[in-house]
Amino acid sequence: MGYRERKTIKRETFEREYRGWLLTVARDIAHQIAFLSPTERKEKLEAYEKMKNLGAVFRPLSDDDRIGRLVGAEISAYVFVETETLSFFPSLFSDRPEVLDLAVAMNRRFYIRGLWFSIISLNSEYIRLADDKLLAFALEHELEMSRLYEEVPMEPQPPEKKLWISELARERSTEKLEITPTELIDEQRLMLSLSNSQPLVPKPYAEMALLFYLEENFDQLKDLGVKSRNEDEDAFGSGLYREFLGWSDFSRRTYHKFVMEIAHEVNEAHRGYA
Repeated sequence: MGYRERKTIKRETFEREYRGWLLTVARDIAHQIAFLSPTERKEKLEAYEKMKNLGAVFRPLSDDDRIGRLVGAEISAYVFVETETLSFFPSLFSDRPEVLDLAVAMNRRFYIRGLWFSIISLNSEYIRLADDKLLAFALEHELEMSRLYEEVPMEPQPPEKKLWISELARERSTEKLEITPTELIDEQRLMLSLSNSQPLVPKPYAEMALLFYLEENFDQLKDLGVKSRNEDEDAFGSGLYREFLGWSDFSRRTYHKFVMEIAHEVNEAHRGYA
C-alpha cells in the first residue's frame, strides 16, 4: 500500500470518528435546549441555523475603542472580530470524548493571497459582561499565545505542545495582570454562564468562518497583512492554505449535520407535547 492510499484511509477514519463525536455533542446540546421555554428553544435553534451561513458567524467589533484601550499599540498587528458563539473541541485536559474545551476567544494566523493575517475573535456577550480587567486578561492570553507560537518551528503542533503553550500563556497573563484567585473564579462563573446561553460551534467550522471573513473583507483588511519573511515561510503558508481548503467542504457538511441533529433531538423530546 502506497503513501497516498495510507493517507486516504487515515483521513477516512478521522472523518468517521469526528462525525460520530460531533453528533454525540449535538445530542448533549439538544438535551439542554429541550428544557428551555418554547420561546428560548426557538431562539436557540434559529441561532444555530443562522450560523450555517459562514458570513453570519463573525462581524467587526462593536466596541473597538475599548479593545484598543486595553490592548494598546499591539492592536495594529491584529484583525479583531466578535461572534455570538463559543467554539468547542475535544478537551486537551481529558481523554473522555464528552469533555469539551470551550473558548470565548480564538487566535489564528492565516495565509491569504501572499499575506499573513493574525486574527483574534471574542464572544460578544463576554465583551459586554466582563469588566475591563477580565477582558484584558482574555486578550493578553491570546496575545501571549501568539508570541509563544512565534518561537516554535513552522509546523503543526501536537496536542501536548498546544496545551503547554496555552497553559504557559495563561500563567504569564495571570502574573502580568496580577489576576487574583477571586477574579479567576469570576472568570469561570462567567464562562459557565456563557456556555449555557451562547451557541456552541465546532472549532474547525469556526476557523473556516474566520478565513471566510478575511477573504470576504480582504480589500479593507489587506493593510494589516504581513509578507512572509522568506521563501520557506511563503511555501509553508501556501501549503497550509491548500490544506485548509481541502477540509472546507467537510467542515461545512458536518456543521450542517450537527445543526440538523440538534433540531431533530429537540423536536423528538417534545413530540406529542406541542
